[in-house]
Amino acid sequence: MALKHNLVCVDGVIGVGKTILALKLAAEWGTITLLEEALENPYLDRFYDDPETFAFPAQLHFLMARFKELSRLKQTSLFERTVVADYTIYKDWVFASINLPDNDFKIYEKMYADMVGKVPEPDLVILLQAKVDTLMRRIAKRGRDLEKGIAREYIESLVEAYNSFFFTYYNGPLLVVNTDNLNPSDNPDHLQRLLSEIDATGQARRFLG
Repeated sequence: MALKHNLVCVDGVIGVGKTILALKLAAEWGTITLLEEALENPYLDRFYDDPETFAFPAQLHFLMARFKELSRLKQTSLFERTVVADYTIYKDWVFASINLPDNDFKIYEKMYADMVGKVPEPDLVILLQAKVDTLMRRIAKRGRDLEKGIAREYIESLVEAYNSFFFTYYNGPLLVVNTDNLNPSDNPDHLQRLLSEIDATGQARRFLG
């Protein structure tokens, strides 16, 4: 198909299937991927063990790393082709809003506000959603040591924060996919439905599944 987008971002809560879908979309389109390497954050394991102490450095590391990668698109020839990312810079704000105490969050917000306008906005955001039970099963199934201690309450908070943020998201086209009913990361037929929906002309805010 003739791609209409320079930057397609897949986003959603932990375990919803972002990276798998981003890789599949890139394979379908023959495009470049921009993948988050969360495990490279040196503060992440310590954050899960001691969130009060390590939330702020973990969030700053994520923000700087994502800003560096996304801003690089404006400076190189990468943006001459479609890029599929398995994150948005907006997710930094979502996570920070529930991970940081008020004083740290105020400092973080100032840095975020300065950076967010300097990176390219997505031409399309694909927001993957799922029920908390589904997310907990998927997290357990992939068996990452780092994620074994994630509490259900934390996932519930993330789901609520994501829904709240993207409910008022009007920066560009948004395609919301309910992966409880339609999971393009695992089902080839569902992937084809998603591809058809992406290629279709429609409203700026659409729902699938």
